[in-house]
Amino acid sequence: MKNQIKKVYAIIPSAGSGTRFNAAIPKQYFNINEELIIEKTINHFLNIDEIIKLIIPLGEQDKIFSNLDIAKNEKIQIVSGGDTRAESVLNALKTIKENSMVIVHDAVRPFIQTEMIKNLIVNFDEEKDDALVYGIPIYEALKKIDPDTLSIKKSVDRNKYYLAQTPQICLSNVLKESINFCLNDKFYPGDESEAIEKIGGKVRFLPGSRSNIKITVQEDLLNEKIGNGFDSHRFLPGDGLMIGGCKIPCQYKFDAHSDGDIVLHALIDSMLGSLGIGDIGTHFPNTEEWKDSEGEYLYKLTNEMIKEKGYSLSQIDIIVVLEEPRLNTFREKIITSLKRITGLKESNIGFKAKTSEKMGFIGKSEGAACFVMAKLNK
Repeated sequence: MKNQIKKVYAIIPSAGSGTRFNAAIPKQYFNINEELIIEKTINHFLNIDEIIKLIIPLGEQDKIFSNLDIAKNEKIQIVSGGDTRAESVLNALKTIKENSMVIVHDAVRPFIQTEMIKNLIVNFDEEKDDALVYGIPIYEALKKIDPDTLSIKKSVDRNKYYLAQTPQICLSNVLKESINFCLNDKFYPGDESEAIEKIGGKVRFLPGSRSNIKITVQEDLLNEKIGNGFDSHRFLPGDGLMIGGCKIPCQYKFDAHSDGDIVLHALIDSMLGSLGIGDIGTHFPNTEEWKDSEGEYLYKLTNEMIKEKGYSLSQIDIIVVLEEPRLNTFREKIITSLKRITGLKESNIGFKAKTSEKMGFIGKSEGAACFVMAKLNK
């Protein structure tokens, strides 16, 4: 397609103050799992080779962004933002000298997936579409109301409506013409597709994702899930036990179909359980395909499932129950391994080793067990 030879730019308007968020700082500078919202958003675009420049319109009073490490990336260009979104985008467009593909995305939609951005670029056809945008159906009942009294005037057929999301893609010249037309008419479009629609342009939807939310109020940041996981295995004579991704030397090994890593297996269970999508046996049964699989490999596959649902692991609390070997001397080694595998900071990893006071099969040194609680954030 012709659009594939054009350069691709991305604009991420970041000049808004987020008054509905009701906070002392703009919402794009709030933290999600130890990463600022705006950093999380921008990082999805930095990973795409087709995008040659990310243009970030900032407010005059913004003293934060320029001090971030991400601001030093050679792909990023900062411009002055305007009083409205449309004016901010127009300021960014003025730096694009030739007609190019341009993607505009909300700074506070940090859960967009890189593959969705690439999909937008591949599917945009300038000969058929003036703009291509993501959108999702409305599942709740839709009502037209009196804005003063909040009383319902009538119910609306929700099947005739979609919620528009970003990213949205179009040609820079088309968007520039559209925004200038709107501003000259003293009309301030809510997004780029509305501006293009205003001059009679053709806008087409691609199916979006409900996980690609726009953070508007503080409640949008409070979406977390908690799950419990458990695993246990008997011992066989061997040369060490897999615990949290590292081998603990001793006279045993786990009697298991895979490597028997009770910590990672229980962690997988807790992550899957938190979202109600089965357990480790559902996804990795005792078949030839998963025979001798490493717990770290199974964790990575599980983590991808979690990401597809729009979540990420934010905290874990682990209890290992066994008589021997004593894990106190290996605690730091296990935590270091878990940090590497999960990407969590040590402050978000709880690890305890307990005995069963000589009771049961664990007390007789016939096996070990592990309990894990995991917290996921959206």
